[in-house]
Amino acid sequence: MARLKTYVVPLDFSKSSKLALDFAVRMVGESRGNLVFLHVIADPARGVPFFLRAQYYAELKREAEQSFSKLRLDRRLSKRRYRFVIIRGQNPGRLIAKQAERSRAAMIIMGSHGRTGLKRLVLGSVAERTVRYAQCPVLIVKK
Repeated sequence: MARLKTYVVPLDFSKSSKLALDFAVRMVGESRGNLVFLHVIADPARGVPFFLRAQYYAELKREAEQSFSKLRLDRRLSKRRYRFVIIRGQNPGRLIAKQAERSRAAMIIMGSHGRTGLKRLVLGSVAERTVRYAQCPVLIVKK
């Protein structure tokens, strides 16, 4: 029997990541694959005092779980076809690529905010960094 393909879909709950989710759900529906929805909590640089970080991460995790739960209900996602993973760290692009490796993903499907100019220069592009680090194909879904 052929092995089901796995697709990693990073979610930040923005409009562009929801478009990527919708695209991935349609794609998996056709191929009968599995989805790994991934939310990355970025480590705070220096904005959160060390003794409050556990609380900070717990709150962000709770918010992500609530957002995903609402999204799952809105999109009527079948629990058998996906899993939701929350990770934290410094470099979201690298973390997404590592999760794709761990999941043996056939592809990463992600949205792009489409920032240009100074915003792109200052904020960078998670999608661009993911493409750089990923060992599998990366499909960017634009608005």
